[in-house]
Amino acid sequence: MRFEQNPRRSTSALLYDDNEKILDAMTDQQPLLGYTDIDDVGMRQSWYRRIYARYVVAIWVFLGFICLYMLRVNLSVAIVAMTVPQSLKNESVEACPSNTNDSSDTPTKHDKFDWNPRTQGFVLGAFFYGYTLSQFIGGILAERFGAKWIFGCSLLIAGILTLFTPIAAQTHVGLLIAIRILTGIFEGPAFPSVGALWGQWVPPLERSIIPPIAHAGKEVGVIITTPLAGLLCASNFLGGWPSAFYLFGFITCIWFVFWCFFSYNSPLDHPRCSEKERRYLMISLPKPKKLKTPWRSIACSLPFWSIAIVSSCIQFVYYVLLTSLPTYFATILKFNLQKNGLMFAIPYVFMMIVIVISGQLADRVRDRKILSTTVVRKIQTVIGGVGSSLFLVLVGYVGCSKVAAMFCITLAVSFIGFHSSGCQISHLDIASNYAGTLVGITNTLAAIPGIIAPYVVGAITNNNQTLHAWQLIFNLSAGVGLFGCIVYCIFFDGNEQSWNQSGLHEVPPSPVAE
Repeated sequence: MRFEQNPRRSTSALLYDDNEKILDAMTDQQPLLGYTDIDDVGMRQSWYRRIYARYVVAIWVFLGFICLYMLRVNLSVAIVAMTVPQSLKNESVEACPSNTNDSSDTPTKHDKFDWNPRTQGFVLGAFFYGYTLSQFIGGILAERFGAKWIFGCSLLIAGILTLFTPIAAQTHVGLLIAIRILTGIFEGPAFPSVGALWGQWVPPLERSIIPPIAHAGKEVGVIITTPLAGLLCASNFLGGWPSAFYLFGFITCIWFVFWCFFSYNSPLDHPRCSEKERRYLMISLPKPKKLKTPWRSIACSLPFWSIAIVSSCIQFVYYVLLTSLPTYFATILKFNLQKNGLMFAIPYVFMMIVIVISGQLADRVRDRKILSTTVVRKIQTVIGGVGSSLFLVLVGYVGCSKVAAMFCITLAVSFIGFHSSGCQISHLDIASNYAGTLVGITNTLAAIPGIIAPYVVGAITNNNQTLHAWQLIFNLSAGVGLFGCIVYCIFFDGNEQSWNQSGLHEVPPSPVAE
């Protein structure tokens, strides 16, 4: 289909039009992490000044997501050391026997907090009460005022609040819950604001590469945090478990300083973006002026709601694993997390590998026009949904075999990585101009499972820490994940929605050198 007669050109039209200028600009680009305008830059200039500006921004987003998940995951590990072990009457004979060699060498340290699983569920879920409240407004603010300060200040304030978490916990559990709610409120705008940032920086043929790789910082954050938090909790550094909050909060504040200098809202704002790259991005991503958000069209869009539903279902599975796996490892499989914290990180190492590889494959298939965007996104989502659900079910049937349990959990988490270049990037496909708003809405809905998941786990396992209880949890998670996958495959359409251009008119591009 041709768009020569339409003066308001959509992103998809620009991508597939045979206009020679556009194709020349796209094919002239170098591989990921290539250099900018080498002919125009002195060879004596530092190598890092010749990296494409959009990749520099993506690198700092990647590091920001590491910090984001450091602040989110540390409590899931630290709570094992913070709380008194449940009494023997609450520990079923169905739990796996302890390995005396593991437990005798380095006994697990526990603090004085006597919180039952239900209370622990409220503590772990408190973050998501606040997280749900600020998602929607975060996307709108980023689109109106730029993503740089929305994303940066969100992490900075969340990092400062994390520094006060140990004091809150030692004062009263209610104050701890309040601090975690506030932390969630200030972390909430992070993902929607980055969605708006990608709309300014990421050209269509890099949408399955740059965002998923940058978002892989989440998994790197989990990989770093879990073993390091376990070591800190087992040490006497800054009082043991409190150091898991002090260290990660301090690192986030340091990240913010660098973010201020290296990140910008758009190529036009970036002083180190080359003319060549700026021209390419302006051709690939024309910047329209927004008059009003088409709320009615968004509310009636089946492709959008398919993304929202599958995102909520995926996040339920993800949050069950993220918040509850440390408890499952420590209580059922009898791992000493302070000694074997790396065991919890292993699944997320493989998940990060899947994210990078699947994203490269998805964009290569789209670039060569082997499959349409719709088919590529659905295939990625089906692989992720079916694979993770299958191995979640198998976890419940391997019993006390630690090797088999780790194998199934690792594969279940790894398959979730396919969603990063599937349904989770689909906002940009259907309406790149409103990506921040759409991500804000879907993340608001997808944060609700973060509240529900820890509570459900706590309710099922309260006075019932058994293999059967955890089998029920894994089966429930698998069913929720499959349901979302089915809805997405039925209703998603990866073509740009007509309302993406409604209420818009393009701002004439600034003069650039031809």
